[in-house]
Amino acid sequence: MRFAAMIALCLALPLAASCVKMERQPLDKHYYALETTRPGADRQAVAVAPSSRATLLVRRLQVAPRAAGRELVYRTAPSAWTADYYNLFFVSPADMLTQDLRAWLSASSVFANVVDPGSLAASGYVLEGNVSALHGDFAAKPSQAVAEMQFILFKPTDGERTIVLTREYRKSVPLASDSPQELVRALRQAVAGIYADLEADLRSALPRK
Repeated sequence: MRFAAMIALCLALPLAASCVKMERQPLDKHYYALETTRPGADRQAVAVAPSSRATLLVRRLQVAPRAAGRELVYRTAPSAWTADYYNLFFVSPADMLTQDLRAWLSASSVFANVVDPGSLAASGYVLEGNVSALHGDFAAKPSQAVAEMQFILFKPTDGERTIVLTREYRKSVPLASDSPQELVRALRQAVAGIYADLEADLRSALPRK
C-alpha cells in the first residue's frame, strides 16, 4: 500500500505542476532616438544655391565597440563602465547617427546632393566618420553627456584619394539630472554641436565657386 501511494504521488506531481500558471512580469524597457535635426530644417524649404555643385557620398559611420550597442552607456568611475539594459536607442547608434548626418548635410546646402552608398549617382566627394564616444559621464562633476567623432572628407580622382579635410570633434553637455531622458537630450545637443562644426568646416574646405 505504501509503495502504491508513492507511485500515485509521483504521477500526480507532474500533473499538478502542469496546472500551475507561470507568469513573469514584462521587462519595462524604454526606447529613445536622438533625432538630431539641423536648426530650421523643419521650416518651409527656401531655394538656396549650394556651396558646391558636387554630390557628396556619406558612408555609414563606424562606431567604437564601447558605444556600438543600443543600450545607453554610462561611465560611473575612472575605469568603470555600465550598459543600461532597460534604456536603449530604438536603432543602433551607427544607423541613427548616419541617417541624421545625411539629413543634416542635405538641409545645409553645402553640396548639390547628399547620397548614400546605394545611390548610382557619381559623387565628387566622400565623407567617412568614426564615433569614438557617445555616453553619459557620471564620474565627472557635474555629470555630462559626451560625444566624440572623427571625420575625413576626400575627393576620389583617377583612382586616388585626395584628402580635403580631416577633423576631430568633442562636445560635452552638463546634465540637469542623471535620468535617461536627460542624457538623451544632452547627447542630442552634443551631436548637433558636432554636426554644426562639421558643416562649417566642410563649407570652408570646399573650393570657392
